[in-house]
Amino acid sequence: MYSLVDTNLWHFAYVKPKEGEFVKVHLQAREFISSMLKNQDINIAISTYQIAEILEMLRRGGMSKVQRKIISENFGLAKFKIMPLLNNHVVEAFQKSSISNIHIYDYLVVIPVKEIVSKIYSADDHFQHEDFKAISEVINPLSPWILREGRGPIIQNEDN
Repeated sequence: MYSLVDTNLWHFAYVKPKEGEFVKVHLQAREFISSMLKNQDINIAISTYQIAEILEMLRRGGMSKVQRKIISENFGLAKFKIMPLLNNHVVEAFQKSSISNIHIYDYLVVIPVKEIVSKIYSADDHFQHEDFKAISEVINPLSPWILREGRGPIIQNEDN
């Protein structure tokens, strides 16, 4: 079986923090990604869609073309199982997104790999939704931090 590592973790691991108060989150994400990559017993499932999403987030985060090219090439290593994004995945993602009101991109990350993942690592609280938990165990490796695109990291509390 494989593990899925959500895009937000890749982003925080590789993009330099813009605000000093979030340095710890970036370091924690970097340590997590590093440990996943070094652990020979862990293989990572990733879709062609998610590779593109990660590379675009890194571009927007200011990473150089050379660094992004290296990361892109590393996704071709045996550690990664690359799955294609198919039209039926998009249809399913749209249907689930329409019901849950969670943006379609989260579903597009997970649905192409749902048959082969045993763990989903994400700090996005959307992934605590039953749609994702029905696929596999969902673990936030940055807890108590919550990350969501378009906003800064927040500390999860019992009210969230």
